[in-house]
Amino acid sequence: MKKNPLLLVLMLMFAAFACEDETAEPEDLKKLALIENKGLEGKWKLTEYLADSGDGSGKWQKVTEGFAHTVEFRADGTFKEVKGEAMSSVPLFNAYKILDDKRIEMIPIDKNAPSHIWYYSELTPGTLTLGYGCIEACSGKYVAIQ
Repeated sequence: MKKNPLLLVLMLMFAAFACEDETAEPEDLKKLALIENKGLEGKWKLTEYLADSGDGSGKWQKVTEGFAHTVEFRADGTFKEVKGEAMSSVPLFNAYKILDDKRIEMIPIDKNAPSHIWYYSELTPGTLTLGYGCIEACSGKYVAIQ
């Protein structure tokens, strides 16, 4: 039987493109990630969150509509957040101060309340991970949005 190299190449290409890339992000996240912020400054949308009861068993969870959350760090030091209906809609902070390359001091609206330290990591122009300073592990992964 004569082997046809063109047929073999076509079959290999078909097999390669037929496999689904399970690591690919959903299309809407790809579009959001094309937006770039300047350092922390900019608007960010929560895409995943980590909640742990304190025993280390927490896992990253995809955000559902009720847990939607956006934060905005403005150039003038003001802070704004919008929370989904499953979260408390009461904003706690209205300003921030960058302490160093890992910590942010969140300044409360209630001037009699103490400030709170958040931690940030994995900062790129399109992504950010925030740690909210909980006793147990609690963090959020964000993408830049307009």
